[in-house]
This record gives sequence, C-alpha cells and structure tokens, in this order.
Amino acid sequence: MDTFACFSKHRSFWLGLAVLCVPCLMLAGCKQGESRVPTFPASGQLLSANDKPIANALVVLHPVDINSKAPKSRATTDADGKFQLTTYDTGDGTPEGDFIVTVEQWLRDDPNEAPTNKLPGTWSRPESSTLRIAITKATKELDPIRLR
Repeated sequence: MDTFACFSKHRSFWLGLAVLCVPCLMLAGCKQGESRVPTFPASGQLLSANDKPIANALVVLHPVDINSKAPKSRATTDADGKFQLTTYDTGDGTPEGDFIVTVEQWLRDDPNEAPTNKLPGTWSRPESSTLRIAITKATKELDPIRLR
C-alpha cells in the first residue's frame, strides 16, 4: 500500500493528530525564547507638587539604556497615590537599573466622552520626562515621586 493510500484510509486519525500536535508545538515554541530578567519587589507613592496623592495614574519605568534587556515595569496608583511595581506577574517588582519614569492619568470629565490625560504631557513620554529612579536589589520602598 503506498503512502497516499495509507493516508486516505486513516485520514481522520492523521487530521486528529495534527489538530492536537500543532497547537502544542506552537506553544512550546513561544516559551522557548522567553527569558526573564530577575525582579525585586518595589513600591512607592506618586504625589503632586503640594504633596497630595495622585490616584488612578499609570506609572511606567523605562530603562535609561535603550540596549538594556530589562523590560518595562508598571503600576497603577491607588487612592493614596501608592503603587506596587509589576514586570511579569502582579506585584513581582522591577529589574535593577536606572529608569526614566513616565506618568499618565487618564480620566473622563463626561462619561460620554473619551478619557484625557490630566497630567502634563511632559511626563508621559520617556524622551521628555525629567523623572529618574535607580533600582537595586536592596530597594524596597522608593522615595516619593513628586510631580513638580
């Protein structure tokens, strides 16, 4: 019996096998190249110039060195302006290094309108933000980030 005849006779078996194997191979390929940079728990607080907490703001840490393998870390502030940094898994922290901090606060004035960033655009872009922090393995609590 030639190969084609064998395939024709057992087509449902081969198709079933392909349906099961292809997704598994794709998932295995996705995880193969993933490597995580070590992270260290770090938290902080975002304050206005007059030391009032800034709630519901997105804080993102961008590596200063654009060739760094460190991924961006992020957090959203709570009602007291406090945040816990996340890189891969919720609250896992951030890699060590020097970072540019960007901050945005997207709120709606009217529920029928699109949200707008309530903070000056200077802080929303890494190339214009003047906010900088350094993270080490020993960093646990960041100095308050004050938007002046």
